[in-house]
Amino acid sequence: MNEVRLELLLGKQVYDLDGKAIGRVEEVKAEACGADLCVVEYHLGVYSLFERLSALAIGRAVLTAIGAAKSGSKKAVPWDKLDMRDLKYLRVTCRETALQTLD
Repeated sequence: MNEVRLELLLGKQVYDLDGKAIGRVEEVKAEACGADLCVVEYHLGVYSLFERLSALAIGRAVLTAIGAAKSGSKKAVPWDKLDMRDLKYLRVTCRETALQTLD
């Protein structure tokens, strides 16, 4: 089993196959696997930051009020689609358009 300390991932920029920045890791979704927790997906984008802070509704309202809310600004990356061989340069193993958008 591979292990990575979450604090090394949070806030890291993630790039797609073309080298385009697609968002920062702001939330990690995990499920119980026996006595362990297994990562299911990573959430990218500013809305995910508010999700991590348990302030999604407030964050969405603030971003909408200042005109910074945009569709597709929260993306879900399946656990097996995030290449973590280099923790300084995280990238997905697919195109950004293949990622699920969470709005």
